[in-house]
Amino acid sequence: MKYFLGVDAGGTKTEAVILDGEGRIVGIGRSGPGNYEGIGVEEAKRNWILAIEKAKGERRNIEFEVACFGLAGADFPEDFIMLEKEIKELNIAKEFIVENDAPIALRAGNKEFWGVIIVMGTGNNGYGRAKNGRWYRYFGEGYIFGDWGGASSIVQEMLFHAFRSYDGRGEKTLLEDIVLNFFNEKDYVDLAKRLYYNPSEYNKALELAPLLFEAVRMGDKVAIKIVERVVDETVISAYNLMKKLDLLREETPVVLAGSVYKGAEWLPEYIQGKLRVYAEKCKVIPLKIPPAVGAVLIAYEKGGCVLTDEIWDYLWNFDYNSAIRT
Repeated sequence: MKYFLGVDAGGTKTEAVILDGEGRIVGIGRSGPGNYEGIGVEEAKRNWILAIEKAKGERRNIEFEVACFGLAGADFPEDFIMLEKEIKELNIAKEFIVENDAPIALRAGNKEFWGVIIVMGTGNNGYGRAKNGRWYRYFGEGYIFGDWGGASSIVQEMLFHAFRSYDGRGEKTLLEDIVLNFFNEKDYVDLAKRLYYNPSEYNKALELAPLLFEAVRMGDKVAIKIVERVVDETVISAYNLMKKLDLLREETPVVLAGSVYKGAEWLPEYIQGKLRVYAEKCKVIPLKIPPAVGAVLIAYEKGGCVLTDEIWDYLWNFDYNSAIRT
């Protein structure tokens, strides 16, 4: 039996998926952060390997025909050269592919490998691919590179407005109490000192992002404005990708990936409504399966296997949460 490997290495976790030659899930493993930019190459590699070993389970002797690594931090040609060298030294598979983490998410979201993907997880990114293989990707490196979105941007906005609500420079918002309760501090003087003297506390603050939608449900105007910015950033990012790739008149799948888009059930529909002003045939699709599945599908097809409708339906309806080994 042939086996194929897909790895999704991001800023907060690494996931590995193993597929056999019949397109069936063999195992799924999860470990810590896999983006070398934040933790260094050696620590990232340890987490890649750990996720792969967990996915193998008791099948330690599995040999992979093809492996695809979807890596956050694989942005420029120099990155790919360095990462390919590191992966080659691992001797993981007979053949391997290195992709940015945005293309693998698009591959997981559409049976045919084309369309647009907007990612809002820890950070954000966007990638588009036409049917002929032509593609375009944003830098996805943060604010000064033109990027806004994801938990890091949202939490920064939440803290900004919470502090201004406290000190009187801004509009009163429920975020003031939500932020204070999240950190379990008695007042904003203590919270300010905590964040000032311990910058690492900001990493914990990323878990604040889902609470934004609680404030929205309670009708908080400031929280609603932040969510509107998320929606507008998604719309302009997707529109621009479709425009660059001549996809505005197509029934283009627009895949939404990342934890931010799971904040409210109505969010994808709202984004589609706004986006159809520019691309009336587009179809917004929330990504419901792990991006690592997209990586393993790239490996699977690179190995000469065919993704049938039956396999696609099986993968789309598979219960990943219960299968992940952590």
